[in-house]
Amino acid sequence: MMNDRETEGSLRSGGRPNGIAAWQVAVLMLLSALLAAGAVIGVLLLGVTRYTIADSKSGTDMTVLATLLNDVEKYYYFSDEMPSSEALLDGAAKGLVKTVGDTYAQYYTLEEYEAARNQMAGNFKGIGVLISQADNGTLINRVYENSPAEKAGLKAWDIITAADGQSVIGMDVNSVSALVGGEDGTSVVLTVLRDGNSLNISVERGDVYVRRVYTEQLGSGVGYIRIDSFTGYAADEFNTAAKELLDSGITSLIIDIRNNTGGELKTATAISDRVLPECVITTVEGKLVDPPEVYRSTAAESIDLPIVVLTNGYSASASEIFAAALRDNNAAVIMGTKTYGKGIVQTSWQIMPGKGYLKLTTDVYKTPNGEMIHGVGIYPDIEVEQDQGIANMDIFFIRRDYPERDLQVQAAVDYLLGLHD
Repeated sequence: MMNDRETEGSLRSGGRPNGIAAWQVAVLMLLSALLAAGAVIGVLLLGVTRYTIADSKSGTDMTVLATLLNDVEKYYYFSDEMPSSEALLDGAAKGLVKTVGDTYAQYYTLEEYEAARNQMAGNFKGIGVLISQADNGTLINRVYENSPAEKAGLKAWDIITAADGQSVIGMDVNSVSALVGGEDGTSVVLTVLRDGNSLNISVERGDVYVRRVYTEQLGSGVGYIRIDSFTGYAADEFNTAAKELLDSGITSLIIDIRNNTGGELKTATAISDRVLPECVITTVEGKLVDPPEVYRSTAAESIDLPIVVLTNGYSASASEIFAAALRDNNAAVIMGTKTYGKGIVQTSWQIMPGKGYLKLTTDVYKTPNGEMIHGVGIYPDIEVEQDQGIANMDIFFIRRDYPERDLQVQAAVDYLLGLHD
């Protein structure tokens, strides 16, 4: 996870894990399985014998893939209609890596890898709305800030009934997304229902950046920062949020990482560094990181206030690094429910110039106290269950629509105010 690693996929270009020059991004994130896995097979046809497949029983060493491809191209009756050799290699690579048994292993084509990097960075193309199906059209649940949709005047709770004159009533969400999406710089005219009125709004498709950090003032000197993901510009966003809250005179702080499934290690450690005094944040060790690498807080800045970190079962990977760092260094109380328990690191690298990328589990991380939390998770210091009526909702919608039902935030506020009694 060091050297520009992530917590959910990791990226390193050029070279192999034995150290050939390249950049690396180790990833710890929880569910980020965008596309199937795979990797090294392309080298077989280029004469690199390191990855030939051996029959251990007979001692025969054969380039099985090369033979297989040759036979398919030679004997398949409809060979003129089959995919290109490059596509066949990509498919074989995905199958090989999938067979390894590593849940998080993946093979990315160059296009898939670029898409994964953009998603990790929080950069998308489109109009910038979150939608769901409704009886009378497609409901806009959320309009992302500074997105083309917001600039055009779309609002949450608008109901899309048509796109460029084509009705979307009865369409599933994927079909509507395909219809509304399109080339960067082009426009789509959406017909929406708002307060009983039908409006036509033209939206020019373009760049969408999804914020990672949100703040609230909860009253009585309690500040609130929610980190949705340790990706993109989350560290910069956190620094800005912390400064604004501290400048406003808060006396205690809630940091919410519920439903935060991870992100980049460098981001998790940067935010930990902003909060903590000089101390150990985490240690990473394994196949690529040997000897172990210790991440420490520089103590250039720290937050010397009572802090509660909110967690739940979807707080994973980079979130667990952050929570454990604050807990083990006595900088915060953990409140909520047990975290997911993902303490392994995936790293990605390009298998060879011009070819795809392999992502593989390569290392593990430990808490400052030396614990391995993989498969275990982090237990809260104070367990607080959420209102079951909203427990499965996205935290964004809980805080926007049902803050009075957020039992975990309420418990955190009560705890912090009780410290001053």
